[in-house]
Order: sequence, then structure tokens, then C-alpha cells
Amino acid sequence: MTELTEKPITEEPDYGPGLRIIRKRRWYLWAEILVYLPVMMITMKLFPTYRAIGIAFGIWFAMLWVVVGISALARCPRCGNYFHMNGMTLFYLRKCLHCQLHLTSDKRKNNVIAE
Repeated sequence: MTELTEKPITEEPDYGPGLRIIRKRRWYLWAEILVYLPVMMITMKLFPTYRAIGIAFGIWFAMLWVVVGISALARCPRCGNYFHMNGMTLFYLRKCLHCQLHLTSDKRKNNVIAE
């Protein structure tokens, strides 16, 4: 009797919604960083004083801290740990620092291997 050995097809849970939240928060961070120069240029044209520039920078910097906090505290949908934080270190990598789940793993096609 010959046995046909196949690797069991295990359905991986859908991590798409969780990864979409992480990607959206990363885009907020990039948008906040890219807004810096236009905001400073407009502030210097409209209010050419050091005080106005300092206030605009302070507001931008406070908003940056909020966005960094929101993006840093995003949880991995697979392991439940912080996606970008390991202990007190913050790394904006494309993989979870704990379980190595890739940021775009929900967009990749799953390959089924049969032996």
C-alpha cells in the first residue's frame, strides 16, 4: 500500500486588518515628517519673526510626538506585541521585531506545497 504524503494545508489567520492599521499609522508618520518644510516656509512668509517660527515648530514637534506614539504602539496581529518596539528601542522596520511578520504578508499569495 503506497501512502500519499501531503503536507497539511493550514489556514493562516487573516492578518490583513491589523496590518492595514499598522501601514496607515506609518503613513501618518511619513505625512507628518513631509509637512515640516511647507509649514515652516509658509510660517516664515506670513510671520517672519523668530517667535512665530518657534511656535510653529513647537506645534509641529508636539504633533510629531503624538504620531510617533500612535505608530509605535501599534500591536502585531500575530503575536500581540508592539510591532515596532522591542523593550525601549523603537525601530521602524518592515517586520515585527518579535515574530518577524512582514508588513505586507497579507498581500502576498500563499504557495501550497504538496509532496
